[in-house]
Amino acid sequence: MIRIMCGRYSLRRVNLAASGLDAVPELPFEEFTEHPRFNIAPSQSVPVVRLNQEGRRSAGLLRWGFIPRWAKEMPKVQPVNARAETAPASGMFRDAFARRRCLVPADGFYEWRKIDPKTKQPMWMHFPDDRVFAFAGLWERWRPEKDAEPLDTFTILTTTPNDLMTPIHNRMPVILNPKDYARWLDPATDPQDAAKLMAPYPDGELEAVPVARIVNSPRNDVAECIEPLVS
Repeated sequence: MIRIMCGRYSLRRVNLAASGLDAVPELPFEEFTEHPRFNIAPSQSVPVVRLNQEGRRSAGLLRWGFIPRWAKEMPKVQPVNARAETAPASGMFRDAFARRRCLVPADGFYEWRKIDPKTKQPMWMHFPDDRVFAFAGLWERWRPEKDAEPLDTFTILTTTPNDLMTPIHNRMPVILNPKDYARWLDPATDPQDAAKLMAPYPDGELEAVPVARIVNSPRNDVAECIEPLVS
């Protein structure tokens, strides 16, 4: 059975220029930047970078959990992940993949490594220098009724694991190289070319750190979530 991932991640600071995201903030984006996040969970509103109508990168708060624009009511299942192998042709994600690709800023993500049938050890994957990076994402605008206030939502794409992730999980989020941000965001990029960017992140850069089980609950959004376990 394939377990879903990435279902939790961290973003302790929103330094969009230094991380190569170069996005203009949308209101009320500034409110987020004052509060570091250690345990972001599905259904929460978090920073996402996309192109605005002028073709400039903008950073706004979107709800994590994809709702297709054709949904007539709030669906029970709102995917937080989309498989890189199937999203370009999927009825759920095809249109967004062709026209509404986005960047999801993060500085780490969590997965749970199975120790035994009853025990799972939470692991926090990040770069040793704690740089901000970007997951490949898709976004959509949904209106429950014609004149209703729209709700913008997103999902994170996942791919096969690299050597670091293989012992931990059979999937990993698509982490984009900064040099590919512009191609990924540009709706003029052919979907077949965009699909080529969704590869496992190269080995040797990320590190996996065992952390305390306090992260198991999304109610715990504190610095202790990322503190390494002392053996």
